[in-house]
Amino acid sequence: MLDAATLDSLAAAFAALGRLHREAPDETALRGFRDLIEDWPLAALEPEGKDSAAGPSNAGPSNAGPSNAGPSNAGPSNAGLPSAGLPNSGSSSAGPSNPGPSNPAPAGAAAVGEAGTADASTRTRWHGGTDAGRAATGAGMEQIRESARAGETPEEIRRDHDLLYGDTAAARVAPYESVHRGVDGLVFGEATLEVRAAYQALSLQAPKLNQEPDDHIGLEFDFMAQLTLQVIDALYGDDAVRAEKLMTHGTDFLRDHLLAWAPQMLDLATQHAQTHFMKGVVLLSIGALDSYAELLDLPFERP
Repeated sequence: MLDAATLDSLAAAFAALGRLHREAPDETALRGFRDLIEDWPLAALEPEGKDSAAGPSNAGPSNAGPSNAGPSNAGPSNAGLPSAGLPNSGSSSAGPSNPGPSNPAPAGAAAVGEAGTADASTRTRWHGGTDAGRAATGAGMEQIRESARAGETPEEIRRDHDLLYGDTAAARVAPYESVHRGVDGLVFGEATLEVRAAYQALSLQAPKLNQEPDDHIGLEFDFMAQLTLQVIDALYGDDAVRAEKLMTHGTDFLRDHLLAWAPQMLDLATQHAQTHFMKGVVLLSIGALDSYAELLDLPFERP
């Protein structure tokens, strides 16, 4: 049975990470993300009475489930992180009926506290995943803490993001699926078109269609977040058939796309990232993929 609270935690994590992969945070978003890291929705939780390996806040996890507010209609926050999400593509015969706003998850650090149906104070954090995945999440949280302790500036992080993903120069680690999976290692390959079709099935499209590849890791993470929020909406609407149909689409996308290339790409990124912050984002992403893969009983193979 699908659990809205678990899905809410996954949606929040994937939304925040998708945006951080797409664009480096400004000062406001950076401060907010650091402040909220103790409430990371996928933080590993130990049984009561034990300390978490990931170091959750002393307030302890909340036993409250999702709020009674119903499905989420949260719009973009004012966290300061530019939105990198997937806008609606317009009408689509294959898309869901009345898909609603294209940005149900807020941007940046506030996604940790606002995406889905519960905020950081009431969300029951999902602590699934394998031991290796939970370890990656814990290590990622510690890297974000170390970033704050070291006083890393938005400019330093922006430069690292630029060098890592090639925002303005050659990338150390290409963030596009087609580069990693295509025979020629070029953008706009077959994988790009397959990813575009998956977006279109939910009436979504890349923000710069035909100008920038659809298969950026940040966009693929954001797609999983938006799909998951649509599942939650279906559950609150007592539409189990639609929820299962969406989860099948998400399972196929995760298996055939993200899990087929992102673990290797993220492993490379951990080796090339120069700041604690970007290392943290990458490690948190590994943990998030591991958690979703376990939920859907999909194999997660790290290099």
